[in-house]
Amino acid sequence: MDKHFIKAIIDQYAPISDEIFTALAQHIQISTFPKGHQLVKEGQHSDKLFLILKGSAKAYYLKDGKVITDWFAFENDFICAINSYFLFIPSPHFIELLEDSTLLTLRRDDMLKLCDQYHEVERLTRITITKTMLQLQQRVVSLQFETAQQRYQSLLSIYPNIENRVPLGDIASFLGITQETLSRIRASKKRI
Repeated sequence: MDKHFIKAIIDQYAPISDEIFTALAQHIQISTFPKGHQLVKEGQHSDKLFLILKGSAKAYYLKDGKVITDWFAFENDFICAINSYFLFIPSPHFIELLEDSTLLTLRRDDMLKLCDQYHEVERLTRITITKTMLQLQQRVVSLQFETAQQRYQSLLSIYPNIENRVPLGDIASFLGITQETLSRIRASKKRI
């Protein structure tokens, strides 16, 4: 993977100098995994932050054997087991790849050392966390105040190609509706 490509993605969050990127690059690992690979399992401690260079992932919980999807990540998105990463506890959820994917991985301890050494990395971390918090806040607002159809439209406005990349059951779970309700919403949209 071209280092200029990776730096361009990171610069979308917060521009960093070539010197800082070189320091960061010494701690990152780039890996490719197949669709269905679990990056994190429930009950596992995870100190890894993932940046999706190519592909997609979902985070989900299992409740009474049912998958409850609560987070999608696509190209140029970060994803991690938030509780485990920040609170040093076992992850209450899974992170699974939805497609064959190429990921940049950075361990928490390496990130913290880089934050201590370089203000630019600390700023990058702050901006990344802020972006993630805002996305999660928007999801909470959507679940509380929008109809199922509005939530579906909002999701499509953020991820226009999601239906081609993510199983409909995961989309329905993310929206907090049944797959049958999602099918009705999609059918009514096609009639319009």
